[in-house]
Amino acid sequence: MSPMRITVLAGVGSALLGACQNETPELDPSTKDLAVPTDLNGLFGPAPDAGGPPVYGPPVACGSELPGPPLKADVTEAQPGYAEELAELKLASVADPYDYSAEGKLAITIINYMLGRGQGMRITHQEAMQKGGLGRAVLGAAAKGTAGRIDLPFLRRGLHYFYPCTRPLPGDLPELRRRYGDYRTWALSEIACARPKNGPRRLYENPALGVYVAESVVQGSVRETEVIFTALRTDGQLDFASYTEEGALTNRSTFATSGGAMSTLAAPYTCITCHVETTAGQISRLMPTGTGAGCR
Repeated sequence: MSPMRITVLAGVGSALLGACQNETPELDPSTKDLAVPTDLNGLFGPAPDAGGPPVYGPPVACGSELPGPPLKADVTEAQPGYAEELAELKLASVADPYDYSAEGKLAITIINYMLGRGQGMRITHQEAMQKGGLGRAVLGAAAKGTAGRIDLPFLRRGLHYFYPCTRPLPGDLPELRRRYGDYRTWALSEIACARPKNGPRRLYENPALGVYVAESVVQGSVRETEVIFTALRTDGQLDFASYTEEGALTNRSTFATSGGAMSTLAAPYTCITCHVETTAGQISRLMPTGTGAGCR
């Protein structure tokens, strides 16, 4: 395996403190998700054209509590009550079409990523709502913003809330294997100490399938598994999935800090900040920026 490919895999899903910019649970069917509109038509957008990416459904319902270690308390995505706050906002107050060209480059990139497109600076309400929860989250961040700018922390919370319930990710590692085969038979590289995780990592790749898997190992056991998908989207950008020690989908992961400790941060936002291609303004960089804070 080439050194470049090893570097690509070593950074799967990682955005570290000091290095970059900053079993599914049972659901109660009687619980209404306040962040989802009553009319769910077109929630997940139209099916891809023939010859496009395989069609898979989202693995969990919106509002699901996913397993995993708790987020660091001061992380933006740890703030509770997103669904209730979004439900109270008057989205009709947002300009239609909504122009976000005055935002910073990272914010524009995240907005387009949430809208499922590789570029753009404006969107109509109809187009945004057709994108489902993530599109609604964009309008919500605009409605909550001031002086014509979006509320970036609220946008991040919307990404965190809606991403697992709108993207076609495998709901657990057995499902990942059903779709793509046993990744442990793929090309393997082992790193004695991976700086993003401050410990050993096993890295598997299948470029033909567009899937890259990294296992963080602690005392011989896999603590977490992180996956990059390059072929689930029609806009050429990456999708990210993190899995717990038990193999369940989660929306957070742990990373090494410069102080030698570990910190739990939100996914996919943390992944995005290291896999953003700043020139193109897309989340398409297989080789991540930053090197990680561990193994010093």
